[in-house]
Amino acid sequence: MKSRILALLFLLTLVAPAAAFAPFTIKDIRLEGLQRTEAGTVFSYLPVKVGDSMDDDKADACIHALFSTGFFRNVTLARDGNVLVIKVQERPTIAGVEINGVSDSSVYSKKQLRETMKYVGLAQGRIFDRGALQKATQMLKNQYTRLGKFGVEVTSVVTPLSRNRVSVVFNVVEGG
Repeated sequence: MKSRILALLFLLTLVAPAAAFAPFTIKDIRLEGLQRTEAGTVFSYLPVKVGDSMDDDKADACIHALFSTGFFRNVTLARDGNVLVIKVQERPTIAGVEINGVSDSSVYSKKQLRETMKYVGLAQGRIFDRGALQKATQMLKNQYTRLGKFGVEVTSVVTPLSRNRVSVVFNVVEGG
């Protein structure tokens, strides 16, 4: 029951207006919270520019456009006079991907397994996505089961690091 209520609240946040904006003409746009993403990149995704009129519908469009880039885990809009303030929290980047438990005599090399992870978007320097982590885990399991290794166990550990980065470690128990 509690999970259903949380899911409903989450869905309501997706369809609720981004902010209650009394319409105003944008005189400037200020970005806050950028660490790696270039301001020009953010501006290229925005559906508004200086001189446009801002209202609730355009605020929703801005938030949707920025979330759909996959760069941010949080986006909020505010107004400071006639300045549109966009506050973002970037998603972390992957500092490294390690694979433990794969022996030299394994049917797959660590290099082959890393290539599999790149295929789903999990590689050093890329933006971390929990969905990609789940896909990579499942792909690793599938590769082993295709060769008859049904006892394989794959777990992952994500460790937050400084400068908004994460380390990803896969622990593989190949089984019989």
